[in-house]
Amino acid sequence: MGPKHEPARLLEVPGEGVAARSHASDVPRGSDDFSQEELGLTEHLGTVLEHRTLVLVTMLAAVFLGAAYLFVAAPIYHSDIVIQVQDKTKGMAGFEDLSTMFTDTTPADTEIEIIRSRSLVGAVVDEMNLTVEAAPRTFPEIGAALFRRHRGDEIASAPLGLRSFAWGGERILVQRLEVPEGLLDEKLTLVALSGNRLRVLGPNGELLVEGEVAKAASGRGVQIFVAELRAEPGTRFRLLKRRRSDVIADLQAELRIAEKGKKTGILVAGLDGTNPTKIAAVLDALSRAYLKQNVEQKSAEAAKTLEFLDQQLPELKKNVETAEAALNAYQQQHGTTDLSLETQALLNRAAEIETSISELELQRSELKTRFTENHPTLVALNEKIAKLRAERNAMNAKMKGLPEQEVDTARLARDVKTATELYFTLLNRTQELKVVKSGTIGYVRILDPALKPYEPVSPKKGIVLAISAFLGLGLGVAGAVTKKALDQGVHDPAQIEMATGLSIYATVPHSDKVIELANKRAAGTAATFLALEDPSDLAVESLRSLRTALQFALVDASSNIVTMGGPRPSVGKSFLSVNLAHILATTGKRVLLIDGDLRRGHLHKYFGGHRPGGLSEIVSGQMSIADGTRKTAEPNLDFIATGKIPPNPSELVGSPRFQAFLSEVSARYDLVLIDTPPILAVTDPALIGRHAGVNLLALRSGKHPMREITTALKRFSDAGVRLHGIVLNDVEIRPGRLSHSYHYQYEYRSATSDD
Repeated sequence: MGPKHEPARLLEVPGEGVAARSHASDVPRGSDDFSQEELGLTEHLGTVLEHRTLVLVTMLAAVFLGAAYLFVAAPIYHSDIVIQVQDKTKGMAGFEDLSTMFTDTTPADTEIEIIRSRSLVGAVVDEMNLTVEAAPRTFPEIGAALFRRHRGDEIASAPLGLRSFAWGGERILVQRLEVPEGLLDEKLTLVALSGNRLRVLGPNGELLVEGEVAKAASGRGVQIFVAELRAEPGTRFRLLKRRRSDVIADLQAELRIAEKGKKTGILVAGLDGTNPTKIAAVLDALSRAYLKQNVEQKSAEAAKTLEFLDQQLPELKKNVETAEAALNAYQQQHGTTDLSLETQALLNRAAEIETSISELELQRSELKTRFTENHPTLVALNEKIAKLRAERNAMNAKMKGLPEQEVDTARLARDVKTATELYFTLLNRTQELKVVKSGTIGYVRILDPALKPYEPVSPKKGIVLAISAFLGLGLGVAGAVTKKALDQGVHDPAQIEMATGLSIYATVPHSDKVIELANKRAAGTAATFLALEDPSDLAVESLRSLRTALQFALVDASSNIVTMGGPRPSVGKSFLSVNLAHILATTGKRVLLIDGDLRRGHLHKYFGGHRPGGLSEIVSGQMSIADGTRKTAEPNLDFIATGKIPPNPSELVGSPRFQAFLSEVSARYDLVLIDTPPILAVTDPALIGRHAGVNLLALRSGKHPMREITTALKRFSDAGVRLHGIVLNDVEIRPGRLSHSYHYQYEYRSATSDD
């Protein structure tokens, strides 16, 4: 005889018309009623630690990508030259150039534009033959990296027979390449042939020229002279004849020229590129062209100024002779007059003023050849001359108060002194300009020539890897936070209890042993389960606590029948049922485990044997209970499999024959444990749960949004079935409590075979 049981108490949901009553705490509450706290720093750190594998993998992937970039990226080298620009504020006639007083432009700014000019850069392009580009054709992506890393003079062997690509050691030097207008900026192909021969193909693979190395060849408007070609036969090279104007524009854009410091006259011209030898050669060619242009310019300026002075010197010499003759004539007629100190001072100052006025007028005459009268330089020069003339007039007025003979003598002596000083000043300047014209020294000089760089300036390995690691870490953390935000599964047992009003009977931790045993059963090598294989596992210990909680729940239960259900498939309810049944049987109670999932039940795999000959045959009357009951390794534990999959599982478990079957086995055993299908997939669990004294809901930690859990509870309550508690399976230490409103429906088709 089985134990006496009280009538079942059904779970009441407000507004659903369920007759039986329960405590208010038994009513499921939606996730909208759950108060979500804001994640704190500790929880964010917990999220990162929880997804540390994702963070680490993302960071390592980023570092790997950074290393791959360093491997394939062409290194960039930098070289520069340092130029000194001397101050040339002297005018063409040897006087101060006042134009620099009225502009913010420094001589260095002017020289920078000269260096960057098309004429100067064009001369470098022509000298270096930069309009012709010739390079080996390498394998896509990694070929160029392998080519750069080749060491030694020998030519690298081609892997996998890819002989058309260059793998290291190949060289080519094209000294001349002329193409028709239509082939400018078009990619041509040069193929190395045996016997020091070559072939040039057009953009579409058509033959243009065939020839030999070190010999000029022409054909179809193409002329080429290859001075050197070192490659295996079949190796291909890329050829390109660029427009001269485009090459000049590109080189102008690539040049970096700046003054070092403010108004120091020290210019630094730098160039970056992947070929260290080429960039150093280009800068040296640029410096040579600049020096040559500077010397030629200075020589031309000196010649022009010398021509002007040669025209002025005869007139100035004549003025000296005239002034000396006038002074001599006056002294012969009136005798020599001793000048007073005041008169001598006035005479010296008057001579200085006259000399300055004459020099400025000569400078103005020279500047008129370059500027108009309204130019600021000429305007300032005229103002300075006007001031000197005003001072001269004031001195003349002062000298009128002196004795007439003394004034005349002073005036004539002043004229002689002024004419003589001006004449000799220009005569000296003429000699200097003759030296400049015949010399080769300009007003600029190269302080530091270009050096071939050996270490690239970019990419910086340490910086790239550090940035990659930092970005990878950031992306990993962002991915972890995003995954957490998108993870609607509930992890926290306290959250489930608060939202559902049901107690968590047990939290079963994750066990790697479970996966190992499942793989063995799937391979057919063993029919076993965790409680039998490893009774000391933490998951088994948690199931023992579930056994204790279940024993208390059965005290007030209406029957000794216990169901184990779940919201969806793959929550581990079969694992819980088998191991719980075994643990209950080890206490000396006679336990019957029934696979109540008449659609996809697979508990028979835990004990060995096959599906047929079980519940479906017993309920349908095809087999007796004794014939359908199987023994297990535990003497107190019996097992009934699903039997053959019936066409009408719901009708079968809802029939009076099923109820009679449960009454009979309930009387024979101390406890009957039924593994039921998921409630959100089929109605079978609700039909079976009506006859149970205790109904448990199995959940997998982190796999269910709160809305799914409450929907499952509502399905049970709508059918008049009371859930007594929840078993949280596969628990890990990981926070999570985000949920959204979704409708849940799972496909749960019947098995198509007996096993």
